Amino acid sequence: MKFREYIQQLSPDELEIYAKDAGTTVSYIRTHLYYGYKEPRKSLRKALAEASNGKVTEVEVLQHFGLYPTNPIKHLNGNKATV
Repeated sequence: MKFREYIQQLSPDELEIYAKDAGTTVSYIRTHLYYGYKEPRKSLRKALAEASNGKVTEVEVLQHFGLYPTNPIKHLNGNKATV
């Protein structure tokens, strides 16, 4: 699931619990992370994925911030990308 979609589907109470479990605040998520304004440090990226209980992976968090390719890269030799 995409990080933004996950945040959107949470109720205000669920978002509060998610933020607390990830070690941040609802305000920080809404202001900086939701729109991808600030790249979170590695520990927060991992915490955001873990606090979602498997609904969002760390790769999906990275993709939200443009730090990981969203489409597989085609190699000139025809092999599939390992990513």
